[in-house]
Amino acid sequence: MSFAFRFLVPLSVFAIAFWMVPWQLYDGLGRIPGGHSEPLHLFDDSRLNNYFLEHVWQVLRGNAPSLWHMPFFYPFPWVLGFSDNLFGSVPVYLLARALGAPADTAFQIWFHFGFATNFAAAYYALRRIGGSVPAAAIGALIFAFALPTAAHAWHVQLHYRFGIPLALVFFAEFLQRQSLRALLVSFGWLVWQFYAGIYMGFFALIFMALMVVWHGLASLISDQGDSLGNQRTRLALDWNSRTGLARAGVLLGISGLLAALVLLFYPYLQVRHIYGATRYWSEISLMLPRPQSYLLSDGSFLWSPAANRLFDTLPMRHEHQMFMGMVPLVLALAGLVVLLRAGWNRAAGVMTGAMGLLILITLYVGGASLWYLIHWIPLASAIRAMTRFDQVLLFPVGLLAMIAIDALRRRVSPGTALGLTGVIAAVAIVEMSMHRSYSAPKEHWRARMAFAEARMPATLPADAILYMSQQTGPFVTADLEAMWIALERGIPTLNGYSGMAPPDAGFFFGQDCMEHGRRLTAHEQLSGNPLDEAGWRALSERIVFVGFEHCDTEQLLQRPAITIARTPYTPEQIRHISYEITHIDHAAEQATIRITSTADSVFSAMATHDRALRVSWRFLDSGGAPITGWDDERRNLPRDIPAQGMIDMDLDLRIPSGARVLEVSMVQERVFWFFDIGVPVARADLP
Repeated sequence: MSFAFRFLVPLSVFAIAFWMVPWQLYDGLGRIPGGHSEPLHLFDDSRLNNYFLEHVWQVLRGNAPSLWHMPFFYPFPWVLGFSDNLFGSVPVYLLARALGAPADTAFQIWFHFGFATNFAAAYYALRRIGGSVPAAAIGALIFAFALPTAAHAWHVQLHYRFGIPLALVFFAEFLQRQSLRALLVSFGWLVWQFYAGIYMGFFALIFMALMVVWHGLASLISDQGDSLGNQRTRLALDWNSRTGLARAGVLLGISGLLAALVLLFYPYLQVRHIYGATRYWSEISLMLPRPQSYLLSDGSFLWSPAANRLFDTLPMRHEHQMFMGMVPLVLALAGLVVLLRAGWNRAAGVMTGAMGLLILITLYVGGASLWYLIHWIPLASAIRAMTRFDQVLLFPVGLLAMIAIDALRRRVSPGTALGLTGVIAAVAIVEMSMHRSYSAPKEHWRARMAFAEARMPATLPADAILYMSQQTGPFVTADLEAMWIALERGIPTLNGYSGMAPPDAGFFFGQDCMEHGRRLTAHEQLSGNPLDEAGWRALSERIVFVGFEHCDTEQLLQRPAITIARTPYTPEQIRHISYEITHIDHAAEQATIRITSTADSVFSAMATHDRALRVSWRFLDSGGAPITGWDDERRNLPRDIPAQGMIDMDLDLRIPSGARVLEVSMVQERVFWFFDIGVPVARADLP
């Protein structure tokens, strides 16, 4: 087989797929992956991850003071640990920036280059495991471009997956031959994958653990009887056969990789220690795969089941887009038949078995899942969107497809085999290209940023702290604009958006002038170092408020009347609260509510362990049917509800088309809704 053949076949498959799928989908460098249909809300994950990449660039240039303590959600520490950091793929972005690309263009280059790394890694791994050049190219095509990759494109933190195929294949070699070198190389790729993306690293680790389980089960039931003992013997022989220098190299390599993992996870361990960060089962269970999740691809022009009621019960439907495509599915099933009949390769059997175990333990049926027993593990409890492991499953699917194609190629002449492989690749690429994915022109973000910049004061003090209102567009967009402006100016900001938030940081605050008081109070509680009145005023005087209207300047500098509840309120206590809608301005999409208490004690505006009292509302149509849900909107209390007193609270509404009635209620987070314990809902007709 000529070098040209080995080089040109995978290069041609990749080039055609790249041009027909991401290059067309995102108009080259004209569009940015996005996540929602609302035009102003298209950039949340993309712009957030662009921010993480740009922050590294600014740190290297000396414009940002700390790699670990990013300058948003000020003054909370370790906010790097709220989400992925992308360190493992940042060199691509840094090179683009160094060559003069603007931040958004460098992000697009970084995104597109990810397809090349994913394809190349999968191709090498499949060739190493024994696949032919054409079959390995199609397997890599599935891993890099199959439908779930487009469905998850707006979660760009999942994009760089090159470590997965390499870690799995070398780990399979270790299980098969007990080679310490293979184990070390596998561990190295796993660590790099963790650096490229925490989610993908975690899923790769889980997959490797299941490979061990499957390998052990297969060894115990095989005819070899003492195969596990033989494997331990081979591992000991491999260790004993090495020179002292080689042994030292293995130990040094493992120690270095462990140290790299500790360094990576240190901020995340700090976040868990300081903030008690974890995910509740109620959150995780929403994003565990259901059987129908594996058949859903709303973005596919060919397979979109928009009118099929089978999928109507899926919660968070956008996270369940796990259908891999008909071509990969048929090839994988054919490859499974070949594997079961002929065996083909033990490493392939281990990975296929691990894939089956992963599907089994994460499947959610009838309100139950085996994952419930695993999610208590500290690392596992931090992972919420379990459906995203389909990005890992694409490699064993590509492996099975490769096995099927090579089995077909052995049955026909070389010329016919090459032609059939070409047809399969072409049909697969066409299927992959017939998928839409939310995106928006890059110029839209630039226009938004220009508008946000125009709201800024002409000059800022050197020690300024930026705080921008959520005046226009979705709250995510407003917070990201503030984060970017602050990063570019080298100052911190109270605004923030990430995978999680500090305690009692209200995601939705609109133009609430006193939200900053809640955040500073929460930081005092967290740090255990309360400020005196002079210190509070001095810190508040540094805050530059942008876009907040009708605010009392003197009030902004004073400590708000906010206390923190240590224990949840009982239903008997809550029944002393009532509320009414006192004013609605339909044109301005604002309402004012009055909350009254007849209790003899204060109701705190904040609470430990995320049990705060919050206001919520929904809209009804003319027939009384809900248009929005109670979970769609939440607002923090601006201050405590005084004993035997009342507070007025302004709500920034987003009134949907057809809304005729506004209903308002309250919730004690993770405890109960007020209407469930007999507190009447406030209601008013929309003018």
